[in-house]
Amino acid sequence: MADVIGIDVGYGYTKSFTLANGIERRLVFPTAVSPYAPNVSFGVKIPTIRVDGKRFAVGEELVINGLPYENTVREGFVGSPSYMAVLGHVLSHTGFYGKAMVTGLPPTFFRKERAEELSEQIRKQWFVDELGKPIPIPETIKIIPQGSGIFFSYVVNYPGIFEKNVLVVDIGYYTLDVVFFSGGKYIEGAAASFPMGAKRVYDEIRKIFSKVYGTFSKDDDIIDEIIRFGKYTDFGQEYSLDVREIIESYKVMVNSTIKSHLGKVTKKVDYVLAGGGGISLFMETMKSVIPVNDPQFANAMGFYEYGRQFLKS
Repeated sequence: MADVIGIDVGYGYTKSFTLANGIERRLVFPTAVSPYAPNVSFGVKIPTIRVDGKRFAVGEELVINGLPYENTVREGFVGSPSYMAVLGHVLSHTGFYGKAMVTGLPPTFFRKERAEELSEQIRKQWFVDELGKPIPIPETIKIIPQGSGIFFSYVVNYPGIFEKNVLVVDIGYYTLDVVFFSGGKYIEGAAASFPMGAKRVYDEIRKIFSKVYGTFSKDDDIIDEIIRFGKYTDFGQEYSLDVREIIESYKVMVNSTIKSHLGKVTKKVDYVLAGGGGISLFMETMKSVIPVNDPQFANAMGFYEYGRQFLKS
């Protein structure tokens, strides 16, 4: 049985990672959640979970079927019943019954007091799956800054940089987060968050595609295909689009933001690590930046590693 689970609740996607008997268990799904309303489901089976008696629908079925769901970027989402439903959905679908859960807070929101408050709030929840079975909540709940999981996922294989000054760049779907570690310690005042996640690129490609062809799907997988190959095929018809200028513009903006933030860090930066789902858009142009392995899951894997070390201490 796994002792620890790392859960990365992103604004766009939620990822989890755990390891039991040498076997990895991963889960990823859109962070789509909504109070369950049977009259708008149109017969579609949507995974549900109850949080303190209130029923929520969670996951990709909401997105695939065009059903309404909450804006997770809104202020107040973290710690809300909807946020708790996402955590409960992970615990339910991974069948996790271990000792510890580690998740993150956006770096600009992170304070030790807020982390302790959220941990206690999670412990008080009552989760019930769609079959009416209670979902156990781990005894130990740790909340650390979002992005720090990237740091811990890297140092487990390269422990030599733990004592160095390390800047971490986390490129998510909606935001780009930056955190800083010095001598293995998180430096709270050096954290920042910018509204320039990979969604900017996706939205711009959607806009240009609709101008050229008059229509376009909301499916991100199609955009990924266009980014990789410059085209995609639908029902035998090929649609091509040169998106290099869009991506180059995004690269310049991200690189400029990182360089600007580096200038505000009071200590000499020895290493810059980068992870997150948006990393693939531009990493080949970022000199002196170390891309971590498995960037989409790096936070969740690092949260897992942090929890594993905590239980050892």
